[in-house]
Amino acid sequence: MSCLITMSQKELHRLEVIQKIRDQRLCVVQAAELLGLSRSQVHRLLQAYDHSGAAGLVSKKRARPSNRRHSEEFRNAALDLIANAIWISARRWRGRS
Repeated sequence: MSCLITMSQKELHRLEVIQKIRDQRLCVVQAAELLGLSRSQVHRLLQAYDHSGAAGLVSKKRARPSNRRHSEEFRNAALDLIANAIWISARRWRGRS
């Protein structure tokens, strides 16, 4: 059974480099330089690739809400203020003609 994996350009580049390591066309040190990572981080990527395949290289943070997001109440209050400011500005602009 195959599944669809969405990857960023950065993750696709990592996949290509990891596959080159596995095909023995590239060593870990060269891969680390190409990716701008340490050797130990490349080894972690290799373990993730060996365990989960290409899906192991995809960010685990994708599609998760930020820890720094504001509450829904705060968001709605901000949107109300913005909408009110736009409405007032539009009324002033119309009054000029």
